[in-house]
Amino acid sequence: MTRRALALALAVSALSSRAAPPNDAPLREPEVPWQHPLIAALEGVTFQFGLLAFNNLVTRMPFSLVSGDRVLLNLQPRSWTFDADYYLTNQFGHPYQGSLYFNAARSSGLSFWWSALYTTLGSLTWELFFEDEAPALNDQITTTIGGSLLGESLHRTALQLRRSEQPRWLAILGATLLDPMGAINDALLPPPEVEDGTLDPLLMRWQVGATMGAVVDRTSGRAEDRMPPQAVVAVQLVSGPPWDDRSTYDTPLSYFDLRADLSFPTRVVGDLFVRGSLAATRFHDHLSHVDGVWGLFGVYDYAAPAILRASAVGVGPGFVMQSRPGANVRIQVGGLFGVSPFAAAGQLAVSPDVARDYHVGPGLQLSFDLRFIRTGWFLIELTARSWLVLGAYVAPTGFEVINSGTLGVTVPVWRWLSVGGDATLSDRRARFDGDGAVHDTGLVLRVLISAVTP
Repeated sequence: MTRRALALALAVSALSSRAAPPNDAPLREPEVPWQHPLIAALEGVTFQFGLLAFNNLVTRMPFSLVSGDRVLLNLQPRSWTFDADYYLTNQFGHPYQGSLYFNAARSSGLSFWWSALYTTLGSLTWELFFEDEAPALNDQITTTIGGSLLGESLHRTALQLRRSEQPRWLAILGATLLDPMGAINDALLPPPEVEDGTLDPLLMRWQVGATMGAVVDRTSGRAEDRMPPQAVVAVQLVSGPPWDDRSTYDTPLSYFDLRADLSFPTRVVGDLFVRGSLAATRFHDHLSHVDGVWGLFGVYDYAAPAILRASAVGVGPGFVMQSRPGANVRIQVGGLFGVSPFAAAGQLAVSPDVARDYHVGPGLQLSFDLRFIRTGWFLIELTARSWLVLGAYVAPTGFEVINSGTLGVTVPVWRWLSVGGDATLSDRRARFDGDGAVHDTGLVLRVLISAVTP
């Protein structure tokens, strides 16, 4: 690869770095040994019993004291409800648990859709047999959809790390942290003869820096310091960008965009956004130098910054494209419209004694990304997100509309190192029976050092 080509790769999305060269052509579907699905099922059940025992013996959580009467009651269809667990538990904990079910099957050689079925069944057995409370429909939905999307993203990233040219111990450590079930099966099971598709090029960006935020209650005019200055770490993973000729779209999530950040230590908050193609088609225009992909996308959002919260799982049409109006200029655009069977939204600063500190119901998601790249000079990024949540599942009824926009600038300073910052402006409007109208506006600032994997 020439220096110019390498510089261009670093500038595109300010990400760069391919963890491993993919294959040039799709491969046939592998023949999975008969015992592998059984192993995946046993791993899921073992994990559930282990988690139940831990909660019984260590945390002493009330939900883990399961009785036979409770199980018999859960088996009745009328027992299903919407639970009132904390936002972190419902919107992140359950999808992450679902990703473990998913990757137990995925790393055993099963396809994406078969692994998604394992996630569904794993969530169902947990709701029916491993909690001393009524099974929750919202947990079943978020665990299945969010767990499958997150699980496939982590599975593909871990595979890239295991096949990378990084130091062996570092690659194994990273892959194990991302996909522990995959690490177990990598040690227990022989590798499959062929993969169920190509392993698309993976772009990575890592960031560290500082952040702070504040919010204004537009109803009362009172300003609140929601987040004092503290540290922030962030990562972005992009698999299968359409402007890379080696990208293929032969399996679900051949293209995905995962973004995560964590702020600490004064107030620990974070975000996780996953966009992935479920059925996508590539397009190319030689005359206008446009490369892109469009189709049906899956989406999992978990937003919990210092200002407000919004989370949803769903599917909908989406696209990603890049145009090259000049030799050293790149314009990248992406968008998605998602329909969610279950979404949640609410304000973050609430009493810790309040469990149902957010509203739940069906929702809509919109996202839009625009990047303007001048190779070797700068990267300007604009990201807009919007959520509509109808609080129709539990009282009080009503709606929430949350809009968020982020504007960032990144400047390369040395090889794979860049510096920059961004500002996120968020606006929340809500109206619920008995609660009246709420209008909050918040601002979060970040100063970041960005690096790409060497």
